[in-house]
Amino acid sequence: MPWYQRMWNWIKDFFLNNWSQIIIFFCVLIFGIILIKVILALLNKTFKKSQRVNATARHFFIGVIKAVLYIVYIIALLSLLGIPTTSMIALLSAFALAISLALQDTISNLASGVVLIFTKPFSEGDYIELSGGAAGTVTRITMFNTHLRTPSNQVVIIPNRTAVSCNTTNYSIEGTRRLEIPLSVAYGTDVEKVKNVGLAVATAHEKVLSDPAPMARLNNHGSSSLDFILRVWVKKDDYWDVYFDLKEQVVAAFNENGIEIPFNQLDLHVKEEVVVKELNKAVADKKAETETADTTEAQVEKPKKRSKKS
Repeated sequence: MPWYQRMWNWIKDFFLNNWSQIIIFFCVLIFGIILIKVILALLNKTFKKSQRVNATARHFFIGVIKAVLYIVYIIALLSLLGIPTTSMIALLSAFALAISLALQDTISNLASGVVLIFTKPFSEGDYIELSGGAAGTVTRITMFNTHLRTPSNQVVIIPNRTAVSCNTTNYSIEGTRRLEIPLSVAYGTDVEKVKNVGLAVATAHEKVLSDPAPMARLNNHGSSSLDFILRVWVKKDDYWDVYFDLKEQVVAAFNENGIEIPFNQLDLHVKEEVVVKELNKAVADKKAETETADTTEAQVEKPKKRSKKS
């Protein structure tokens, strides 16, 4: 009997003898996936209604529960195929131990994700800056990574253990932020006039808060300018709008009030006596060089005349 016929007979006998188990297997295969998706949808809906669970924790817990459900689902399928689950679980435990040793960083990221969920140094929607230099709006916190979206619409994926270990600056926790605008004017400008003009621009802006009140003070004596600082308080969502508005409006106000915005310059002071001495020294050196050259030429010409007479 050819080998393909023997294989066909084996397949036919297998399906005839185990048709009930095969039907159950495919039912579990299909309805198991549907059941998992229904459970995850119900949990997601329940978490959304709960005020104690924010979006960050919801995504994290849904991811963990999904992984557990699929592991149970795979074990159930293996048991239907007649594979001993006891030995399989023991094998999986040994395999999990080996994997845990090989994937220490991944497990560390998982543990750090749990820390982020419960300590809540930041949540989805917060704008943060890490000590490593990464900055952006938190879009998602998964089991292993934290996703940031930069102002230039780039996605930065940071391991959770890095997000936990780094110093984090959260710009979204507080409702207000202090905004500082540097102002530079030329030396000789009236200090009080600069302060009054800067405060007038700040108080006229509708998004600048009156409490705390705006402040303008002389901050530094620069090499080419007097440097002032204009400090105002704004709502966190208005920060960049007010920043660019004040930058433009201050320039216009300075031009209207005749306040000069300086550029880098160097003042050179020359003393007349020093210049005269240097000129006299240069003339004397030049004269000495000329006399030395004439003497040398005369000494060279005398031997030539003597040789002609001889």
